[in-house]
Amino acid sequence: MKLKQHSIRIMMLASLSVPVAFTSVYASDSSELTTSTESICTDTTAYFCEDFSAGNTDNWNLLPETENSFVPDGQFDLVTDQDNTMLRYTAGSKGGVIALVKQEALSKLNSADYYVEAKIRPRKNSTTANKQLYLLGRYQDGNNWYAGALNVQNSTNSTQVEIAVMNEGKLSRVKRVKVPISQGTAGELDGDWHQLRFVMKDQTLTVYFDGDKIASTTDSHFSSQGLIGLWTSNKSFEIDDINIGNADEKPASLTIDSELLEYAADAGDDATTIPVSATTRDGDADTITVTSGDSTIVKAELVDGNIVLTPLSQGKVTVTITTGSGVSKSIHAVIAPAFEMPTATYSFTDQLTPSAQSTSVYEDTTLSVTFDSQPAKGIGSVRIYDADDDTLVDQINVDTDEDNIGYKQLRTIKTHSVRVVGNEVHITPHANVLEQGKTYYVVIPEAAFTDATLAGKTFAGIGRNSNWVFTTRTEKPDVNKTFLVVDDDGSHADFRSVQGAINFVRQYHDTEAPITILVKAGTYEEPIYVYGQKNLTIMGEGRQQTIISYKNNEQLNSGTNARALFLAKNVDLLTLQDLTLKNTTLIGEGHQAEALYFNSNDGRLIAYRSNFISEQDTLMLNGWTWFYKSMVAGNVDFIWGYTHASLFESSEIRTLGDSRGKNNGGYILQARVKDENDKGFVFLNSILTRADSENGYSVADDSVYLARSGGCPGCYDNIAFINTWMDDHIRTTGWLDKPAPTPETATSTAGWREFNSMDMLGYPLDVSKRLEGTYQMTWEDVLTDGYLTRQQIFADYNDGEGWFPYPPVPEYHWHGWMNWFDIIRL
Repeated sequence: MKLKQHSIRIMMLASLSVPVAFTSVYASDSSELTTSTESICTDTTAYFCEDFSAGNTDNWNLLPETENSFVPDGQFDLVTDQDNTMLRYTAGSKGGVIALVKQEALSKLNSADYYVEAKIRPRKNSTTANKQLYLLGRYQDGNNWYAGALNVQNSTNSTQVEIAVMNEGKLSRVKRVKVPISQGTAGELDGDWHQLRFVMKDQTLTVYFDGDKIASTTDSHFSSQGLIGLWTSNKSFEIDDINIGNADEKPASLTIDSELLEYAADAGDDATTIPVSATTRDGDADTITVTSGDSTIVKAELVDGNIVLTPLSQGKVTVTITTGSGVSKSIHAVIAPAFEMPTATYSFTDQLTPSAQSTSVYEDTTLSVTFDSQPAKGIGSVRIYDADDDTLVDQINVDTDEDNIGYKQLRTIKTHSVRVVGNEVHITPHANVLEQGKTYYVVIPEAAFTDATLAGKTFAGIGRNSNWVFTTRTEKPDVNKTFLVVDDDGSHADFRSVQGAINFVRQYHDTEAPITILVKAGTYEEPIYVYGQKNLTIMGEGRQQTIISYKNNEQLNSGTNARALFLAKNVDLLTLQDLTLKNTTLIGEGHQAEALYFNSNDGRLIAYRSNFISEQDTLMLNGWTWFYKSMVAGNVDFIWGYTHASLFESSEIRTLGDSRGKNNGGYILQARVKDENDKGFVFLNSILTRADSENGYSVADDSVYLARSGGCPGCYDNIAFINTWMDDHIRTTGWLDKPAPTPETATSTAGWREFNSMDMLGYPLDVSKRLEGTYQMTWEDVLTDGYLTRQQIFADYNDGEGWFPYPPVPEYHWHGWMNWFDIIRL
């Protein structure tokens, strides 16, 4: 059998750390989860274990009276699901501490260092309030405890695993990590089980979710063992297999070499091999079993320590991988019909790009099909064949694919390579697949798009008979060119894509050679990666004319280096001029979604007359960056990072309405400056404005904070607004102190500071209600501490060598009073 490495998405179901555990499998003809009825409570070393097999809750104080201000009014009952008994909680209108293990049941627990874990199946309920579910440890009373937590929202794009501290009745969610958490249907017994483990060792708190370590922090409030329990506000769920053990014991693990949640293939495709390993809690190798929910759709087997999946027929199925310790993860597979060459023909006019029989087509081109009306995505893959010998050269999944961006140093990310834009379908071949001087034909299966007509006919696929054939150009640009032109449709361009030009520079030019890439007017749908290049200028024809856009985010590509639209890594003197970078992710669709991540600790960036747009985390900045006469738009922490000095001069900082319709404002900045002496984020002669979201939601008055702290150890909240116009959406308090910033009390050189903040007419703002601990700078502070000019702000570059950047065109000098429009418009 021919095996291929393939990226697939993994949805974790459960992780248990006891030697005998339930095993999750799916019945072959349904999606109902079945569990073993074997008791897990056979481990004599456990401090406490509860699987409810005795049919009672004698170990529990349910709905206890506590000092918590919440008075829970939900209901508990025991329920049996496929011969397995569990505890069910149906939420009412109020939450709080809903359950505690009785002290007498914890007779084996004689230390404050322990873990508590449970198998939890969250369930949808009608509450519109918070949907948090906490597993408590070191519980002192209703107002004092630690917790490992699930924040279960209606969308898995918004769910989180958290660490929480309740101290003197004040709840702090000190760690929050986005993790997909599924829910069962209200009133049913379906859904996925998830394993939550919370470890308390000395002052270190650690949370695991489905066997994976999610987050860790330190806290010194509570040092006695206390009780364990449950807190919610306000979530329905089932819970089972609760146990307490030694804090030094690690959970059993199941490691699958994949980050994806779904596996997509066509029936009849080559088998896919996935490396897998498992260990017991003692660190020994564990046994692994693989079960397909329907082996007629996907055959699943274990071959030489790898999972091997063979797609056989159309359908959806869950493949479950389970260890002898009971750790279970699942692969949700969607299999398209077996590929058959379409035979349909059409009378094409202008529906195809490149058009049929085109020559001199660029090898980095984007394909497009214009349907008669907007089609809906189906399943399957677009294929590109070598016309000379019918060899398959590229296969592009209609849903989500993966690509390697860059040259040599690659950025491997999941991509939306097939995109529906109105009536058009845009198709991006994998990087570097098409070659020069070759003839290709394109094939699209009928199942790829539904509810579609093309050239006046019901869409029945595009095949060899459809004659979508094109030939690529025979010559590449002169390798000595230092001025390259990118144009999405012009005849005198060097490349069709921005990344194609960047790859050319990386391949043929020295890393320090000054190169300019002119990007002609147009919209370029592509993620960008620049690595290791110095003195590179990417210049558009105007921020309204040249737009680089793409939907990328934490949900699609986890991690800061993966989720940004534009990643610049280990570069210096990168200039972005007269263009727009727009991450099209809406808030709530995929969490963090940077338009630009400048990941160059000692590097410099110039952004001139450019727009940077997203909703959440628009700019993440390291190094030394200068934004001049530019615009940055977003609504949650949309300027953040670990910068040395980032100057926004004569620029607009625009808060966008929340596209979810929430009218509770947002936060502009989250500084994580690494050195307390660094300037951090500085705004000089700039303006803070607001605008509606793309779907029409506005920004309310007094709703937006200038900044909130990231609360990260060793980070400093160094932010200064100098001569800044601020619209009425900025809160009168200015800054949010939850969590507290570092330093908590600002000085003229560190912390949260302002000088000469003005309203939109240029009159001084009333800052008397600004947050206590923030600092109002004086003119002397601005002058002597180095905040008056960009030369002063970048004076510490390269150990005091300094950096004095200047615009690519002559700077407009002015004297005397001007309004904010005069400053940013040039």
